[in-house]
Amino acid sequence: MSRSESAQKLLAKLAGSRALTDDLFRVVREDSFYERPIPERHRIIFYLGHLEAFDWNLLSGHALDLKSSRKDFDQLFAFGIDPVGGGLPTDQPADWPSRVEVEQYNQQVRAQLDEALGKVSYSEPGNPLLKDGYLLNVAIEHRLMHAGTLAYMLHQLPHQRKVPQTSVPPPALKPKAPRMVDIPSGEVTLGRFAQDENGFGWDNEFEAHKVAVPRFAIDVNNVTNSQWLKFIEAGGYDERKYWDDASWNWKTGQGVRHPLFWSRRRD
Repeated sequence: MSRSESAQKLLAKLAGSRALTDDLFRVVREDSFYERPIPERHRIIFYLGHLEAFDWNLLSGHALDLKSSRKDFDQLFAFGIDPVGGGLPTDQPADWPSRVEVEQYNQQVRAQLDEALGKVSYSEPGNPLLKDGYLLNVAIEHRLMHAGTLAYMLHQLPHQRKVPQTSVPPPALKPKAPRMVDIPSGEVTLGRFAQDENGFGWDNEFEAHKVAVPRFAIDVNNVTNSQWLKFIEAGGYDERKYWDDASWNWKTGQGVRHPLFWSRRRD
């Protein structure tokens, strides 16, 4: 694979990750971007601006040296860590810019970054942060992680706040009987070696180390919704033995009786 092909694949991967998060935001109704589906987290409008602000601050600030058109937005949407300090966030919808402004900011950021990223070299040692696409990989992995957290958050957005999606019939599969397999004890390698130049790794993945794992058993297939429903109906949320201390304290403190994006049918 040539160097130009490698760069093209990396830029295509960035475009694919953008398309993924764009699709998630399309689930949200126009009038619902200022909702906060999870009390401890930011409003949806923050995440709409955060993904582009992160890319801009990362790539422009550390490698491309571009001029910002909205420094106020660069700062407002910079930090994706949820509010901390023990209390719930108190910001109001009026504290945030309009969705139109945020969308315009996003389009401007993408246009500037894409133009610059199409011109730079990813193989020359002049900028080690761009070499082999290191910073681009950081941007891509950051966006993919948010795609997972956004999907979880939007699960908890009320149905009437979401745009109905095209229904896809489930595949015709035969039910699989629950089955567990025994995994023998052994030594596994966790993390990555610093000298390994193949692929991308976060800083906390280095240095690779060996861990002794005792024998255990695990289900062959994922737990299904129907299996979890049986667990609920059998009183699993009231059985202390099924929960570790942190999970039990969270569950009882929040009054959780089932997955938060489930609702009980009222007969």
